[in-house]
Amino acid sequence: MGRPSLGTQVTTRASAVLGCVLALGLATGCGGGASGGQAAPAAAAAPAADAGPPATLKQLATKTGCKKPQVQTDAEELRQGVCKTDKGQYTVTTFATDKGKNDWLEEAKKWGGNYLVGTRWVIAGNDPGVLQSFSEKVGGNIETAAP
Repeated sequence: MGRPSLGTQVTTRASAVLGCVLALGLATGCGGGASGGQAAPAAAAAPAADAGPPATLKQLATKTGCKKPQVQTDAEELRQGVCKTDKGQYTVTTFATDKGKNDWLEEAKKWGGNYLVGTRWVIAGNDPGVLQSFSEKVGGNIETAAP
């Protein structure tokens, strides 16, 4: 069998991204949470990201208290896992490129929600307070979108 055509590869990647956005909506409840669509203040005191490669899904999950994320998507362009801890349920997604992260975030924000955004990764959850506590451990900025 030969290599898939470029059109097939693009369609497969687009389907993977769309599937992840839909899974995110289900995992985070598709809502803007208690913030009522208001923008959460940026984590001003968040530590700057260290130079070097971006954090992996496993590293982010561990730093946020998630011992074993349930991996939903493991593709070349992104990895996504759902974490359930005593702080609640949230989704950790890592990306191969900044463009991939930005494209994914643009689509995800159409559904509303709260996002902790870092270097080629996003943690999505219903409670901005939980995301704020995570930002103290992993860095990033909190972004909130109304559906």
